[in-house]
Amino acid sequence: MRCVICGREALIDGMCLDCYRERRKLSNLDEIIELVRCPKCGYFKVGRWRDVDFDSALFEVVVSKIEVHPMFDVDFIDIEPTTLDRFVVKVFGNVCGYEVVDENFVNVRIRSMTCERCRRIRGGYYEAIVQLRAENREIEDEEVNVVKGIIDGILERERENQRAFLSKVVERKKGYDFYFGDKNLGRKVSREIARVLGGKITESRKLHTRIDGRNVYRYTFAVKLPCYRVGDVVAEGDRLCLVTGYGKGISIEDGRVVNLKNPRVVRRREELEKGVVINCDEFVAEVVSENGIFHAVKSKGVSVGDEVYVIEHDSKCYVLKI
Repeated sequence: MRCVICGREALIDGMCLDCYRERRKLSNLDEIIELVRCPKCGYFKVGRWRDVDFDSALFEVVVSKIEVHPMFDVDFIDIEPTTLDRFVVKVFGNVCGYEVVDENFVNVRIRSMTCERCRRIRGGYYEAIVQLRAENREIEDEEVNVVKGIIDGILERERENQRAFLSKVVERKKGYDFYFGDKNLGRKVSREIARVLGGKITESRKLHTRIDGRNVYRYTFAVKLPCYRVGDVVAEGDRLCLVTGYGKGISIEDGRVVNLKNPRVVRRREELEKGVVINCDEFVAEVVSENGIFHAVKSKGVSVGDEVYVIEHDSKCYVLKI
């Protein structure tokens, strides 16, 4: 078949490639492309709100809008600026084995629109509260910092979830309340806190309002940290133990691992007195500290010259190697 214009071999729609390109385009794109951007967080709306830069957003919109002739086998698309808001879109590919570069010039407009997350944050919206408390003690700054790190990590992983945000943090008399935009996020955070710091979670909900005949609830996840912390000395039954983790400890006397089921705090880690072993036999260690000389029950692995903690409990004295 010959080209109806010049008589050469026809490749596309009854014309040779050169004659076709003189009269028509292999790709088509609107002259104006609009990008929607949130002025608060900088996210672009590309199908959904996304954390992408301008170049990535423009590329994805171009790819979604460009129309290409069925016989044009596209290899890749390149976008280059010609002025501040004008770009040339180059489409590289081939037609019937002939390499082709097709060009489209577009003007890019950016329209501002507040995203759902920023709008909800501004309105003080929340679906869940994570209450952080501790059993029979105050919450420590170190624990609060760990919790904030947990929250930051989860928010980073959920950054394109429009409901994943921390609305506010309120310090209470006995702990902290963290307000979240999504109940599932609150549940995730509470479970991770309990996994890292220990404790128990109590979940409850309260009817907030009705929308279109549907009940809308607000959820509370109460996380109660255990009475003990890592480094505290506790009594588990008749055994004195050093806490090594949530629900775990080691016996001060024989060094065995103990599961903590109903521990009672004997000494806080900051209350432990330091001393040095100056003499010992198979059963007794003689320890000198700022408060005098003690004869203590010898713990496994303790020898002369060791720095130890001195613990008095139930009329007995124990030592724990530092």
